[in-house]
Amino acid sequence: MKQISVPFMNNPNTRCTLACFGMGLAHFSPEKKYSMQDLEEFCGYKEGHGTWKAVAMLNLAKLGYHVHWIEQFDYDKFAADPKAYLRSILDDEAYENQIANTDLELEARRMQEYIEKGLPLENRQATNEDIKHFIDDGWLVHLEVNARPLAGKTGYDGHSILVTGYNDDEVIIQNPDGDSGNKPNQHVSWDLLDQAWKEFGGSYTLHAFKK
Repeated sequence: MKQISVPFMNNPNTRCTLACFGMGLAHFSPEKKYSMQDLEEFCGYKEGHGTWKAVAMLNLAKLGYHVHWIEQFDYDKFAADPKAYLRSILDDEAYENQIANTDLELEARRMQEYIEKGLPLENRQATNEDIKHFIDDGWLVHLEVNARPLAGKTGYDGHSILVTGYNDDEVIIQNPDGDSGNKPNQHVSWDLLDQAWKEFGGSYTLHAFKK
């Protein structure tokens, strides 16, 4: 069993990404106390919108953190023309949802800044071996998943979790699920994690960071 001890932060509904990065900040920088309002600014949160991760990763880097991003998504193309790129990879419903609920030009500028800083970014699907490698080296791992399988439910709900440990059979996650019950140190099988991870668009996104 490999596990990093990380304080849990409840998600007061729709703020799972903030909770995940807040837990990481509390672990690596316990001397600094972040309020939920601080985390909203840190993560670029806007009520009713999805929380993209470029601004949080940029802010971590500015604080001196090591960051690493893996996702099967061409951010060079997205930064150059976000609408055209999303139109090329999404169905009509998903595309219209992004147009309605995301400031795409702002996210493109943030992503361009991340790229121009030369911060680690791999255009591929992340793997279980990536998770193990980062945890073994003391990094925390943020994943984008479908919350429903992790709660034993059907359907879809985009969600963020923080991986803090693993063994051969299970993954240990901090699961700030405001809808189905916040679950600190939840143990899930690798197969269940893979299902939830895959169902977030199939890109297998991973954000890793450490101080």
